[in-house]
Amino acid sequence: MTDEQIRFIWLVGGSSSGKTYETVQAILYDALENGTDTLVFRKTDASIEKTVYKDFCTVIDKWDARDEFKILKSPKQIRCCSGAVIDFAGMDDPEKIKGISQYKRVYCNEVSAFDHADFKQIRKRLRGQAGQQFIGDLNPIDETHWIKVDVFDNMEHNPRPTTLNNGIVEPEFTQITDKWMNSPAEIINPKGEREIIPPNTVVLKSTYLNNFWVVGSPCGTFGFYDLQTIADFESDKATDYNFYKIYALGDWGRLTKGGEFYKAFDPSMHVVPKIDYNPDLPLHISFDENVNPYVSLSVYQAQGDKAWKIDEICLRNPKNTLAYTLKEFRIKYPVNKSGLMIYGDRTSLKADTKLEHGQNFYTIALSALNDYNPSLRLPSKNPPVAMRGNFINEVILKKHMYTISDVCKNTITDYLYVKEHSDGTKLKEKAKDSVTKVSYEKYGHLTDTDDYFFCQYFAKEFSQYQRGGRKSGIITG
Repeated sequence: MTDEQIRFIWLVGGSSSGKTYETVQAILYDALENGTDTLVFRKTDASIEKTVYKDFCTVIDKWDARDEFKILKSPKQIRCCSGAVIDFAGMDDPEKIKGISQYKRVYCNEVSAFDHADFKQIRKRLRGQAGQQFIGDLNPIDETHWIKVDVFDNMEHNPRPTTLNNGIVEPEFTQITDKWMNSPAEIINPKGEREIIPPNTVVLKSTYLNNFWVVGSPCGTFGFYDLQTIADFESDKATDYNFYKIYALGDWGRLTKGGEFYKAFDPSMHVVPKIDYNPDLPLHISFDENVNPYVSLSVYQAQGDKAWKIDEICLRNPKNTLAYTLKEFRIKYPVNKSGLMIYGDRTSLKADTKLEHGQNFYTIALSALNDYNPSLRLPSKNPPVAMRGNFINEVILKKHMYTISDVCKNTITDYLYVKEHSDGTKLKEKAKDSVTKVSYEKYGHLTDTDDYFFCQYFAKEFSQYQRGGRKSGIITG
C-alpha cells in the first residue's frame, strides 16, 4: 500500500485466511497515520452492514480506538481523528461510483461477486491522485471467473519473496502462501513517446495456515489453535476435495456441480496442454451461427478414431460477425492443402432475408474459404439433442476419443457449466451483456459446434449407437 507504483492489489485465498481482516486493519491504520480516504464497496448496499462494515467496527473495538474513530450508521461512514473518511457503498449506488476519483483507495470486498463491467468502471474512474489503488479480496470459487481469465491468466507468475525481514519483524511472522507481480509493460504515451510502465499489480495468496487465529502463532504467545476448524478442513479434504481445494488450499476450482449435460467430461482427462497444429493433416471447423456473445468457430484435427480440438475463435462485439471470424481463421491457419471440412447446424442452410438471394451462412463461408478446397459436411437432419448428448457422454468422452487444448477456454467453460434440461436437452441459461444490453444464451455455443462435428466425423459410430450401440459393442466399460 505504500508503493505508489502498485495500482492493483488482489488478495486471493481460502476461507479463514485473514484476507478481509488484514485489509480492514491496514485501511484503518493508513487512515490514522496518513489521513487516507477510502471507499469500500460490496456488490449490493444491503449486504454491507453485517459483513465488511461490521468487520471495521470489530477491529476498532479490539483496538479500543473509539476515541480515534467516529462510527456513523446512516450513511455508513467511519471518520478518523486525522480527518480521513472511510465510506461504504454498494455497486448498485450510481452516485458513489461517479465519485470514486475523490478517494485515494477503493476496496472491493468479495470482489468475485462483481461483474467485469463493475471493475472496468472503477478502474476508469480511479484517477487524478498519485498513488491511487484498488484492493480486491476473493475466494477462488470459479476457475472460469473473469478475474482469473482476464486478470490472473494475463500475468506471468513471477514469485516474489513471501516474507519481510527488515530487522524488526521475524520472517515467520510475515510469511504468506504465495506472492507474485505482473511484468513491466511498454506503451506509447500521448506525446507519441515509448514509456515503460513498471509492474503495477500484486497478488497475495493466503490460506488458513497463514492465520494465527486458526493455527496459533509461531511463538505461541498469542493467536488461537482452532482444532475444530482444522478438523473441518480435513473432513472436506476426504469428502469434497473441490471444496477443500478452494476454501482450504486457496486454489481456483469450481464450486457448483450437479445437473451437467456432459456428465462424462473430466478436465483432468479431456483437457491437455496446447496442441500444435499439424499442417500435414486436414483441418475440420464447426460453426454455431449465433452472434451473441460471439460467432462460435471451433478448429479440430483428427486421425482414425481420435479427434482433438486445437483452437476456438470467439470474437465479441463489435467483431462478432461471420466475416471477422473467417478473417481471423485465415490469419491463424493459412491454406491447408490437405483439405478443409466444414460442420455445423443444418438449419443454417436456410435462406436469410438479410442476405442476397440464394445466399446463406454456408455459401458465405464456402466462398470466403474457397482456396482451402472446402467440403461441407452436414447431416441430412439435425440429430435430437438428447440422443447426441448421450452418444457423446457414453462413447466419445467415456472412450477418450476426444481431447481439448487448454487454450480453448470458452469450450472448457461450456463443458463444465451447461446444464441438462428436464427433457434431456441442454438448458439454455440466459444472460445480458452489461454494455450492449443484448440477451444471449450464456453457455452451450462451443459445445454445440462440438456436437455437430462429433455426429458427422464419427457418423458410423453415431449410427450404430442410434441403432443400439450397446449391443453393437461400441460402448465398453
